[in-house]
Amino acid sequence: MGIEQDTTQIVPMNALRVGTRLEEFVIRAVIGEGGFGIVYLAYDTSLEREVAIKEYLPGSLATRGAGLQVEVRQADKRVLFQKGMRRFVNEAHILARFRHPALVSVLRFFEANGTAYMVMPYYRGKTLREKVRGGFRAKSTEELFSILLPVLEGLSQIHSVECYHLDISSDNILILENNAPVLLDFGAARHTELSGEDSTTIILKPGFAPIEQYGGMDGELELGPWTDIYAISAVAYLLVTGTMPPMSVSRMMKDSLKPAVDYASPELPMWVLRVIDTGLSIRQQDRQQSVRTYITALLEAAEGAAPPPVREEPSLQTGGGILPMPDFPPAQSNGAWSNYEKPKRNSAPLRWGGLFIALLLFAVLVLTVFSGK
Repeated sequence: MGIEQDTTQIVPMNALRVGTRLEEFVIRAVIGEGGFGIVYLAYDTSLEREVAIKEYLPGSLATRGAGLQVEVRQADKRVLFQKGMRRFVNEAHILARFRHPALVSVLRFFEANGTAYMVMPYYRGKTLREKVRGGFRAKSTEELFSILLPVLEGLSQIHSVECYHLDISSDNILILENNAPVLLDFGAARHTELSGEDSTTIILKPGFAPIEQYGGMDGELELGPWTDIYAISAVAYLLVTGTMPPMSVSRMMKDSLKPAVDYASPELPMWVLRVIDTGLSIRQQDRQQSVRTYITALLEAAEGAAPPPVREEPSLQTGGGILPMPDFPPAQSNGAWSNYEKPKRNSAPLRWGGLFIALLLFAVLVLTVFSGK
């Protein structure tokens, strides 16, 4: 949702003025602007609290007319504007269905002034981009998982209704004052259907967007869970290395991506870094195919297990059924990943292997003793 804390920036031309009243809310400042709307800091006079309000106002399609009214710039853009507003409403409905600490909450939604408004909590914190620029690096599994796992859990809920974020980046993950992460801005997911009708609806973040988001190839590149997995892997890569992955389109010609293990802290398990690198595979079929699979691979890798090849994922189907992924509890606000139930491993092979080695050593010792006589 792009809810940042800089209230001193230049006010956009189409923004509502400070002091404007919308229902029971009074506008206090502009705190963000994107291609599809403006985010305000407002005061809720009924509950006496600060909130953030997002107004649907795509600058390429509409402008502020007389008073508070939002007007379409050109008559032939009205259908596109209305379609975008329906998706804006749908976004509010989707987010309102879920209650997860890593997802933006929707407190209220209403239509007025020829457009629509979404009311959300006013989050205080810094974006991951700001923290990385300030020198932050995830140097341990705990630091990395405290950010990744809550976001992945929230993302898994959104994917369960076949909605994809499509704009995950270091800008869109806010770290609150209690160090808990919140995934912001589902605007790109809202406008997926508009892609191709108007080029201004395509939102891409270089380094975070996989090749399928660039379109083309007669629809062969399909969007899906793997699209968000690429983006969250790019976030993880940035967190552990301090550098952005190369743009996916440039990697198609010559893949210059260096493995995360070459840059990351030696305290991070190699297999965890391999999971991240797999998520950054150029071809979508080479990445993990679901968020649950990704979470499981991370947890197993943290325990020292090599992640299985992605192409072996269909082997989860046995006897006509599908083995369920384990249910992981919501992450705590302190980001402790140790609360997640890690996959259990069969220790029998280890025991038999140890017994075999012991017997072999005993046999060698006996032969040595007898040959020395």
